[in-house]
Amino acid sequence: MKDLQQKLLFLTSKIAGLSNGARKSYTLLFDSCYAAENVAFMLGGQWDNCNSVVISVADEIAIETAAKIVDARWCYTGKSSTLLPRLSVEVLKRRYALGDRHFINANLRGADLSNLNLSQVNLGWASLQGANLSSANLRNADLTGADLSDANLSEADFTGANLKRAIVSKTQLNSAKMSN
Repeated sequence: MKDLQQKLLFLTSKIAGLSNGARKSYTLLFDSCYAAENVAFMLGGQWDNCNSVVISVADEIAIETAAKIVDARWCYTGKSSTLLPRLSVEVLKRRYALGDRHFINANLRGADLSNLNLSQVNLGWASLQGANLSSANLRNADLTGADLSDANLSEADFTGANLKRAIVSKTQLNSAKMSN
């Protein structure tokens, strides 16, 4: 892995050396904090301690290679839609187990997240349309602005969760815990 990272840094520095004039910066949005931190390291970018990276060279091949190394999805901010490609449940579970809690703007449409422990997860502005969150532990989760329309939230525990501006139309809320 270190060898691949060194090759990636070498490639990026070569491309950076070819560009002249004023530097433009590009902001990349990743599907997790863990991914953003590692890609920033690999590409020599500036990590914001959350899920975005600022780089001076927008080499999509280098970005895509770095993203594949950490099994991440990404997009440029400022596009007409900053919704990321779909995040798999397996990747979410693996990163969560490693301590990653930031999945801001994640695309989890129709995902089966039932019975998962996702306490203290940050799914702000995430797309969870039609997702199954039944019996999930979402205590103290941040779901600010998340789209939960048509989701199954039956028996989920939202104690202490932040649901400000969340879209909850047509959701199933049977026996969901929503205190605090």
